[in-house]
Amino acid sequence: MEIKWTCHICGELRPDDKISVLTKPLIINGQAAGEQNIRYCNDKADCAAGAQDFEHIKPIQTEG
Repeated sequence: MEIKWTCHICGELRPDDKISVLTKPLIINGQAAGEQNIRYCNDKADCAAGAQDFEHIKPIQTEG
């Protein structure tokens, strides 16, 4: 059985050897609240670059 993962950047389902993980701090309200793991395609430059800016929890945009 082949293990596959979904890339958080492009959304493609990829084989295990084509996915890498970037671990970075999870910041909520300006404070470190833990870590987040971002899966990305290790053979696609756009995915590797996109992982640097990806956040699982998006900040709430307020008007005003």
